[in-house]
Amino acid sequence: MKRLTILLALGALLLVCSNCSLFNKMNMAENVNKTASPINFTTLNNYFVRNDVDCSKMQRLILDNQADFKGFFGEAAHMGGRPTAVNWKTQYVLAVILPETNRETTIKPIAVKQDGSRVVLSYEVKRGDMGSYTMVPFTAVAVDKPASNQQMEIFFLEK
Repeated sequence: MKRLTILLALGALLLVCSNCSLFNKMNMAENVNKTASPINFTTLNNYFVRNDVDCSKMQRLILDNQADFKGFFGEAAHMGGRPTAVNWKTQYVLAVILPETNRETTIKPIAVKQDGSRVVLSYEVKRGDMGSYTMVPFTAVAVDKPASNQQMEIFFLEK
């Protein structure tokens, strides 16, 4: 009985600690977002998430080279549109991939803000009606690399 009580107490403590960590990250992102200044970004269009990517859970990606990018995304050229070009020497990509769903879902990037070495991508998710097909909702934006080789701290903030 005593062991069970101790194990339950340790489990509860572990759960509380992990929730505090998640809350602190979300709180940090909101604080940086409030004090940061906006930076220019380009929304990437005419791409799709490759079918060999694990889409069972949400992924937040920071991609700084074309090989890694092509591991997640393919080009979806169609009439009247070409995929948005990324200059990998001067830009990197922030992307959010949601789990596969049968609901019409769009992700819209709202802003990218920077405060020193901290960058926050704010985005909005809109879910619509159920359909007879599945989709992998995602958004990706290209952002200019910093002038120096400083280590960047990236946050994602869903609104």
